[in-house]
Amino acid sequence: MRLITTLLISVLLISLVSVVFITVKSQPVVSLSKGTGSVGVSLSFTGAGFLPTDTTCSLSNPSSNNLIASSSCVIQMGTGLTHGGFTVGNVLPGQYLLQVTGNQGDFAQTILEVNGGSQLSPSHVDSRPGAGVSIHATGMLPTDSTCQLSSPSSPNVILPGTAACVIQLGSGVANGGFTVGNVLPGQYVIQITGNQGDSAQTIIAVG
Repeated sequence: MRLITTLLISVLLISLVSVVFITVKSQPVVSLSKGTGSVGVSLSFTGAGFLPTDTTCSLSNPSSNNLIASSSCVIQMGTGLTHGGFTVGNVLPGQYLLQVTGNQGDFAQTILEVNGGSQLSPSHVDSRPGAGVSIHATGMLPTDSTCQLSSPSSPNVILPGTAACVIQLGSGVANGGFTVGNVLPGQYVIQITGNQGDSAQTIIAVG
């Protein structure tokens, strides 16, 4: 009986020595302050589960270079926690992939839904040659410092030398105006373009 007990204890000890401990490592995650946004809007993000040895991080978009107009990313070493923010660039509405990457190569991804862009509205939707039209635009990039007016459909609809456009840096709001040129009755596209490459369009009817 003592021999059997000794053998059982020996087998148990061998089994315990043979146990392999497996550590399950959680994957880093990142979440946005809002799941949706529009051109020129600033959003923030937080992340967790990054490597404790990370000292820096960055935000990127693998599918579109224009999605992120400006960004910042900070990681607290030893915690795996990160946070930052970015401004949505001039892109078409749709879903875009955002990726936060630590300097050790670890990363996390999330989806941003862009639901609109900059908007331009004229003071008159029905004008005649020689009439003055004022414009108001919102949602331009906050990094724009200058803007200009043009017409992709007919350069003559804006009387040369009459176009003016002013944008307040950091606001994304622009105001301006022009005089309707000598063109035939019809509908014409008016476009405002910021110096960062973002733009907005509207239609005026010349009667």
